[in-house]
Amino acid sequence: MNNLCFNRFTLRTDDAKTRRKILRWLALNYRLYEYLPSEAEIRGRFISRKPFPAEALRRQIGKLRGDRTLFLRIVSTDLYSLYVEGNVYLLGAWYRIFL
Repeated sequence: MNNLCFNRFTLRTDDAKTRRKILRWLALNYRLYEYLPSEAEIRGRFISRKPFPAEALRRQIGKLRGDRTLFLRIVSTDLYSLYVEGNVYLLGAWYRIFL
């Protein structure tokens, strides 16, 4: 799939260092074009060439072991093929949802 995929994410964690690392990684590796921080969570959007950068993001999250408060939800959409995929990281495990 060579189309651009638009990804929405929600990030929650009690650890500010973990939050900064994930956001920095997204900004350095993808086109982060929306970033809406609040006290409870951060919501944003980024563009990627694949629906979900699964392996790369799993490696990055794997380096942050021990943060039981980390919640990350990413919904990827390819508007050309109408592909929608959701991925959720919660309590140390990834869950995948196809629509």
